[in-house]
Amino acid sequence: PLECHTSARPSHPARVTTMSLVDALKDPSRPVFLFGVTPPLDGADAAAYDDAARNFVSKSRGLAVDGYIVYDIQEEAGRTPEPRPFPFRKLGDPGVYAASLKRASKGIESVVYKCVAETKSEEEFGSWLDDASRATRAYNLVGGASSSQDYSGPTIARAAEMVKAIDKGCAFGGVTIAERHVKKGNEHETLCAKMDAGAEWFISQAIYDADATIKLINDYGAECAKRGVAPKKIILTFAPCGREKTMRFIKWLGVSVPEDVERDILESDAPVQKSVSILTAMCQKIIDETKASNVPLGVSVESVSIFKNEIQAAHDLFRLTQAIMLDAYGADWAMTYALVGGKSVETTTTQTNTTDHAHGDDHDNALKDKIKNVLVPLGAFVLGFLARRR
Repeated sequence: PLECHTSARPSHPARVTTMSLVDALKDPSRPVFLFGVTPPLDGADAAAYDDAARNFVSKSRGLAVDGYIVYDIQEEAGRTPEPRPFPFRKLGDPGVYAASLKRASKGIESVVYKCVAETKSEEEFGSWLDDASRATRAYNLVGGASSSQDYSGPTIARAAEMVKAIDKGCAFGGVTIAERHVKKGNEHETLCAKMDAGAEWFISQAIYDADATIKLINDYGAECAKRGVAPKKIILTFAPCGREKTMRFIKWLGVSVPEDVERDILESDAPVQKSVSILTAMCQKIIDETKASNVPLGVSVESVSIFKNEIQAAHDLFRLTQAIMLDAYGADWAMTYALVGGKSVETTTTQTNTTDHAHGDDHDNALKDKIKNVLVPLGAFVLGFLARRR
């Protein structure tokens, strides 16, 4: 059985297994669960990095993660003529922050995004990689925001060679964007080309259009089958939204948001909770409609907002999509947590996948499904409540 262990202690945040993050990302037999974060502002000193890491780890200690994602945020000038909804603020080094997170969390690793095109030279990227690889083994390599611009850094292909040359068990993945597949129809072939270059996984852009993602995954699975190769894991990324300005920023990032989805969220009496409900349903739909593709999946959740309710919604969304993904893998799983300080209490909630009991009584299975529909959101709420009480 796959067990997910959570802890209420800031010094011991939740994690799913003891295997390395790279191994978890590579393993097609199990899902992987990541939570995204951005570094402190550029110019922060080492103490500020460590303070930010401790704060993040403390607030996210109720999440059973395999690892974090640390994003490399760029201004992305020239990517779109639309004005940026939020002013750009240059952030610090994602590699440095990943090292701080690893110390603060007592060992949880990160996937570090790196926009290799934006580095000043190949030599500078090589120097950065030497430093970052002291604490980080997993990288997501990103190119320039616009194909019409010239960049000083190495190409993704060259950066991939440099990562593979490090004798520290390092590996890299890439970004996949369903919106590109809608426009050009060849994103599945791009993923196969990145596999040929050594990519071990792919992390999607934030998803608000399930149908586009479903088509991409199914086309990718079919292409891999045609080539006689095993598909790499795709991590589905979700980001809740509870404000019109946050929605504009999500769309500015290039995320496709169908009009009916945007309307249902923003016209709701509780927009952020509505977005969690919609994204949870999308996660389930993607899983259900890509099963035949044989593409292994995982989940990543991020918050693109500084507002407290949207950040908390990201935590709730993580727990819910994690439960859905664990059920989809067909294994029994358990979530445990412990209250520390004062009276000691330990509670275990077990969630059993009912699809393994297809030959049982239909009424019993229907009842189990009803119970699951109550317990999964309730469990997410309880864990969120306990985290907020600390």
